[in-house]
Amino acid sequence: MAKKKKKFKQVSIYQKKTEKASTEQGISFTQSTLQQALTLHQSGRFPEAEALYRQILSLEPNNPDVLHNLGLLAYQEKNIAKAFHLISKALNYKPDLVNAHNSLGLLLIDLGKLDKAVASFNRALALKPDFAMAHYNLGNVLIDQGKLDEAAVSFRSALDLKQDYVEAYINLGGILDNQGKLDEALNCYHQALLLRPDDAELYNSLARILRNQGKMDEAVAKLNQAVALKPEYAEAYYNLGVIYRELGKMDDAITCYRKALSLKPDLARAYMGLSSIVKHTQVDDVISSMEDLYNKKGDIPDEDRIILGFALGKAFDDIGDHEKAFHFILEANRLRRRSYEYSIQEDRELFERTKKIFSPDFFALHHGSGNHDKTPIFILGMPRSGTTLIEQILASHPAVFGAGELEVLKVLINSTCTRISNLQFPECILDLDRTSLEMMGSEYIAKIRKYSAEAEFITDKLPYNFLRIGVIKLILPNAKIVHCMRSSMDNCFSIFKLDFKGAHGYAYDMVELGQYYNLYRDLMAHWEKVLPGFIYTLRYEEMVSDQQHQTRNLLDFCGLPWNENCLTFYKTERRVSTASFVQVRQPIYRDSIELWRQYEKQLEPLRKAIYR
Repeated sequence: MAKKKKKFKQVSIYQKKTEKASTEQGISFTQSTLQQALTLHQSGRFPEAEALYRQILSLEPNNPDVLHNLGLLAYQEKNIAKAFHLISKALNYKPDLVNAHNSLGLLLIDLGKLDKAVASFNRALALKPDFAMAHYNLGNVLIDQGKLDEAAVSFRSALDLKQDYVEAYINLGGILDNQGKLDEALNCYHQALLLRPDDAELYNSLARILRNQGKMDEAVAKLNQAVALKPEYAEAYYNLGVIYRELGKMDDAITCYRKALSLKPDLARAYMGLSSIVKHTQVDDVISSMEDLYNKKGDIPDEDRIILGFALGKAFDDIGDHEKAFHFILEANRLRRRSYEYSIQEDRELFERTKKIFSPDFFALHHGSGNHDKTPIFILGMPRSGTTLIEQILASHPAVFGAGELEVLKVLINSTCTRISNLQFPECILDLDRTSLEMMGSEYIAKIRKYSAEAEFITDKLPYNFLRIGVIKLILPNAKIVHCMRSSMDNCFSIFKLDFKGAHGYAYDMVELGQYYNLYRDLMAHWEKVLPGFIYTLRYEEMVSDQQHQTRNLLDFCGLPWNENCLTFYKTERRVSTASFVQVRQPIYRDSIELWRQYEKQLEPLRKAIYR
């Protein structure tokens, strides 16, 4: 549902009267003509404005203000080279022309010269510290550089100077949302909405944050307001579909996805959402439309082709056309893998360093450390290993609240390391004393208690917490850890045919996927060795073949009494946001066991990487 926030570039048409003319008649003509030109420029009548600017230049060829405005006009007409020439020329004649430095910064962004753009905006601010627009534009280029904290400072500076700066509120809200500061982000969007109450996109942004906070009813209400204001708003209908899907309201989700597609037939994500719910039995209108859009190779972005490729792979897998399914899956993975930099060697080094740091001697040194609260149950393992199923079973128990995939532990480790150590994880853990470890445990408990104040246990189902088992032991020694395992080939193939959200660099190449799986398996063996009895391993295949016995064992490990609701977990109404949202809405089935064998020939590179 989340997407990159739109950043509004802003230019300022220079309105100061020119300061020099050769005669009184020239001054009168220049001032009068410039005012006419500015009026035409601001109303979008560019050719007429340019003609008047040119008249002024016939008298004053080096007039910096007019050169700058001509440059802005060229910029607004997408003639970047001409704009750059004119604005640079204006600055040659008047190096302290503040607005021109701001405009030059925007041009440099378009040219990809971000460092020079920053320098231009800073030059404008050195000349005019209260130039709100330059603070705002500087914030945008800092976002492009990935400097979110600095960008937030720039947007706040703009808002200090101009309290009704709607675009600054919106872009600051986008940063805070990205950083997980949801309450602050929500406040920014509310402030923007007070200034622009009929903006459907703001309601959509508010809904995204409310959804991330788990406030699903409020999110639905905001999206309904968005489509009331803008009935053709396909994105809002798509986002309604996402929420209904997570809540298990599949018919409502399908209706919303279809509505989004009727308004925007090329909305690839809506096809993905629809395909993820529907069990295809034949080539239908949805599949045909996806194929038609997918085959417009030069006319759609690679991102859309990736999304459609995974969706078509799922659709043809449903039908049983495995050759065609794998064709789309493989191509989607190839395109996704091509879109980013990743080295398996970096992960290999991380896993080795983790094993080295978290040694038996290290745990002996910190014996008894941490907060001894028993609330958390960590459910972890490789993605697609059954973690969502196990959380749904546990969350069906009246004493357990299922909080889903939480970034709390990861963020807590990073923030603590930044505050206390100059090192990164895992080396930074060496710099933490017993007080710090206890404080980390207490802070973790406080954060998860926001999800439920009453539940005896709260689950944290972030699969990659298997990297942080050592930290869990240090800061929460009485926490429960449930490790979900699944047949390696089924697990890895299930990963390979899915387009993940977030960073999963290893997932889109069969060899790298197999290598990463072995790193994970080796690390889990390390944890079992240095922390005997701390981890409960539950195999997916055993849960499927003997649900009641395995569920009893799971509840016993967690210190929970037997409850029949855990067997009918699919009836439990709660939000499920992972790719397993369909599976946990129905009784346990065996269809996904040994599923990889339908693609045995195509998956040979993966098999060789795992069983090297």
